Amino acid sequence: MKIVLQKVSQASVHVGNELVSTIKHGYMLLVGVSIEDSIEDVTKSANKVLALRAFEDDSGSLWKKNIKDVSGEILSVSQFTLLGRTKKGSKPDFHMAQKGPLAKELYDEFLLQLKKELGDDRVKDGKFGAMMSCSLTNEGPVTIILDTEDKK
Repeated sequence: MKIVLQKVSQASVHVGNELVSTIKHGYMLLVGVSIEDSIEDVTKSANKVLALRAFEDDSGSLWKKNIKDVSGEILSVSQFTLLGRTKKGSKPDFHMAQKGPLAKELYDEFLLQLKKELGDDRVKDGKFGAMMSCSLTNEGPVTIILDTEDKK
């Protein structure tokens, strides 16, 4: 799995003119599921998102608190284009992106694991497979890429 995690003071997702989800303080996640991903990758990614210390403590010291510590929210958006390869030519190659039904199954499990730790009301979602408009205010700016392909 490949995840772009952004610390935000607000984020929202629209499909057409409809507001699908909105959060305030927390993370906006763009999540790509690859053909090589398994349930172990889902669990590893969910645990990493939940444990990552991207927030300051009460004294203002950075990198001290995780999403649970600050009662933050998560807005997660499925993003198969994260798996696009651009090595050859000018058209992205998406062969490494998992196909719809399998990607949705793993993505839904990822959301379920996040909700199990944070609660249903603190984990929001876009609309799988839809053309979405995402809006956010990145704080810091903090943007971190998590990738289960990175074995180090």
